[in-house]
Amino acid sequence: MIIQDLTLKIRKLLSENLGLTLREANIESIFILRHVLRVDHEYLIKNFDKLIKTKKLDKIMRLVLERISHKPLAYIFKEWKFYDMEFYINSNVLIPRQDTELLIDLIIREYNSQKKTDILDLGTGSGVIGIVLGNKFKNSTILLSDISLNATYIAKKNILRHNLKNVSVIQSNWFSKIPKKKFDVIVSNPPYINKSDPHLKDKGLFYEPREALISEQEGYADIIEIIKISPKFLTPSGTLYIEHGYNQHKEVHQLFVDNNFTKIKHNEDLNGIIRVTSGKIKI
Repeated sequence: MIIQDLTLKIRKLLSENLGLTLREANIESIFILRHVLRVDHEYLIKNFDKLIKTKKLDKIMRLVLERISHKPLAYIFKEWKFYDMEFYINSNVLIPRQDTELLIDLIIREYNSQKKTDILDLGTGSGVIGIVLGNKFKNSTILLSDISLNATYIAKKNILRHNLKNVSVIQSNWFSKIPKKKFDVIVSNPPYINKSDPHLKDKGLFYEPREALISEQEGYADIIEIIKISPKFLTPSGTLYIEHGYNQHKEVHQLFVDNNFTKIKHNEDLNGIIRVTSGKIKI
């Protein structure tokens, strides 16, 4: 089978079985072909009439069958791109979302990448936030933490993958095992989904770790703990950046106020939705 015919076949299968639009199905079919053939999009276009070898074709179709079971591509590939860096991913950690790149943008905008900045990434999962910051802030020290031992193994694997000497990871339930020191930046993308949220019925989310998605107190329990304890670990000019749900910014703002934060900012994603709140502690 040639590349063009296979692309159309995959697109049809994904569209019919997953309810994707043809555009979405086409994008995913290209991802699958690129992953197995180890080529870029331009190659697929230029070589649309190239015959695919049987072994490669069999592998591609196995991945398509996995995908139509609603398993996300990131878990099928065991890798995913975040902020133009490749990361190892499995079902012990959340799939990095483009929305979360906003956290990186804000910190890069606020801090000088040439200066030494002590950064703490709480609930790091696969380590994408802290590792990207470690790559951008080469003269800084970045500590990653997660309650999940499996997540810390994956984060370590990704640190080694990118050969970053300024990034380390420990197992900690939020601040419980964090060294008693001050950080210039604390950044976190914690669990913030209410356990009754209808979005949790999405079949793709069944593959992701529930403990990394759901938080008690209608989604606010972990956010409350982070905001409450962060002032003890921030330098006088330090900043807390926290990602939250699309409809949580008012409550999160009040939590920042109640815990003596100032210069509180609401930061919008590409769709104009407030997804990150940041603030500094009152000196």
